[in-house]
Amino acid sequence: MPSVMTMKAQIKALAAELGYQACGVTGVQPFEGYQTALGRLSLRFPDAASLYQGMERRVTPTTFAPWAKTIVVAIRRYGKYDIPEAVTRHIGRNYLCDRRIKECPDNTLPKQMKQGLIALGHRVKIGGIPCREAALRAGLVKIGRNGFAYTEECGSWLNIEAWLIDAELEPDPPSAPEAPCPTGCRACLDACRTCALTEPYVVDMKRCIAYLTYEEALPIPGELWNKMGPWIYGCDDCQNACPLNKGKWETREPAPWIQAIASKLTPESLAFMDLETYQKLIYPLFWYIAETDIERWHQNAIRAGAQRKLETSDLTPSSALGIIPTL
Repeated sequence: MPSVMTMKAQIKALAAELGYQACGVTGVQPFEGYQTALGRLSLRFPDAASLYQGMERRVTPTTFAPWAKTIVVAIRRYGKYDIPEAVTRHIGRNYLCDRRIKECPDNTLPKQMKQGLIALGHRVKIGGIPCREAALRAGLVKIGRNGFAYTEECGSWLNIEAWLIDAELEPDPPSAPEAPCPTGCRACLDACRTCALTEPYVVDMKRCIAYLTYEEALPIPGELWNKMGPWIYGCDDCQNACPLNKGKWETREPAPWIQAIASKLTPESLAFMDLETYQKLIYPLFWYIAETDIERWHQNAIRAGAQRKLETSDLTPSSALGIIPTL
């Protein structure tokens, strides 16, 4: 029977073998600080309170797995794919490199990790916890002023995945919570078009462009709609502006699932795309949203194209109002 430390080493070796950037372990005690933060955000942004309250179910990991004794956390680096720059101006990179896309080489990583943990003799449950906070507690990440998790190797171009297991392992020491942002840096706050970043580390989800592009009910209020810039799905403005991300994206691996349809992921193509083409080419990459929700894509693409023209022309906002649709 392997010792506790040996078992932890085996788990980390498994994660590395599968291709995870880093792996750590922590305990299953409730994330009380996370719960407190959600409560404060609910009070501060009452319009978004239901969103924050819905996340409170993740506070206590043993609610969903009473047998769990340890959380295994791993970092997946997605900032390694060769994505056409023209596409990244309109679609968030996280969604373009989403491991849930069947053609993505990382598609089965969590399942492989689960199978490996089972092979090591553990009972396993995937997810169900606040992954960012678990990664902090496992010493894997720090938090930037834009609210994203960072590592020295990946910047913020990463995903965090977690598994609950039934073995009690010695937890890794936690991280100091704050990323080493330059003194006085406001790059992410100044880049946020809708002022969703109200101050360092504080995000009003209801104003976040990523949320507005795919989740908020239509029509989007004009005050926000006209500030959403060239984004059709998701937003990378605060990450692109962050000095901690400089040089962290490495285009070392191909992304054929994006290259094949890059010409279709443009405002001009998406604005008037027919349903059949959407279902054949676009929906397979974004299968987790409604298959028939093409109208949102149309409206976002029309706005994105118009606002891109505005940003690259001599038009003033007032003279451009005629080409920026307000639903």
